[in-house]
Amino acid sequence: MNTDNLYLIALKFCPNIGEATIKRLVLKFETAQKVWNTPKSELLSLYNIGKKTIQHIGDKSILSRAEEEVQYCINNQIQIINLWDCQYPNLLKECPDAPVLLYYKGNINWSLPTVSIVGTRKMTSYGKSFTERLVECLRDKNMTIISGLALGIDGCAHKKATELNVPTLGVLAHGLKTLYPPQHKLLAEKMMKNGGILSEFSTYTTPERANFIQRNRIIAGLSAVTVIVESAYGGGAISTVKFANSYHREVFALPGKITDNTSQGCNQLIRNLEAQIITRPEDILSFFGENMTTNIQTELFTDLTEQESKIINYLKTKGKTQIDTLSVELNYPTFQLMPILLNLELKNIIETLPGKYFTLL
Repeated sequence: MNTDNLYLIALKFCPNIGEATIKRLVLKFETAQKVWNTPKSELLSLYNIGKKTIQHIGDKSILSRAEEEVQYCINNQIQIINLWDCQYPNLLKECPDAPVLLYYKGNINWSLPTVSIVGTRKMTSYGKSFTERLVECLRDKNMTIISGLALGIDGCAHKKATELNVPTLGVLAHGLKTLYPPQHKLLAEKMMKNGGILSEFSTYTTPERANFIQRNRIIAGLSAVTVIVESAYGGGAISTVKFANSYHREVFALPGKITDNTSQGCNQLIRNLEAQIITRPEDILSFFGENMTTNIQTELFTDLTEQESKIINYLKTKGKTQIDTLSVELNYPTFQLMPILLNLELKNIIETLPGKYFTLL
């Protein structure tokens, strides 16, 4: 486990220090460990840092609590990644309010494209049917389905995904020591095999009401696309859509009868142009491209450089790929890769998707 995570946990345990301050301090001093060991006089010399903010930094009892937290995670196969780790999900990292730490358990492939499916706990047969059909539509598309592991639409999406062996990730509003709702404990265990559960909260955090809104921003931040299936006016899933829009992500909403309470929130989102209408599961594929495994042959292209051919061959094999992954896999620095990708786009060979993903046309 990354040693700096211990000190990030300790900083988060300090009263009066918010995530924005932690990010600022780490940016200034390079590591959380250096922040923790920096004299308070030096910390106070920073602009807009007061005594109350930093008074607990360096506290041995807080560091001891952090050590217990790390040990609990080790004993229970809970992984911790921080904002500066290469493993940290790229889409979430783009968000200005991305959490400093993520706790997760399971077998998660962070490189897969992501779709979140959210909605009401008071799911109807209409919502259940569409959710299951949507998961089936994404079955062979090599994507991760994200939701909040709540009752209703969330649980339906996760359950169908596990039945079809589709990767699925549940984002929790509490620490990983407990599981809420308890009815989904067995479902969560099944999800560990191909996906898992994730939280920004320390392991002993209980499911408080305010945490659910915070949780929803993580769902939106992790997802290239958010689909809201059913929601009343002001339903919790509406906040997920608000976050997704603020992150400039694609949002789809399933319309319903104007007399159905569980569809009023979705209908309002569509009316206010806060979500695109989705009337069949296949509509979602238009965002990612109808053919997820393109059969383009590079020999059809002329005047390709060696670097361009390598990129095309890689995309042909792997499908839609994020630029950081291309950089690592092809051993090209990002600054060198960007003009090559731009040239391929001008040749109408590839296209850019949100989240700095690239795919063959």
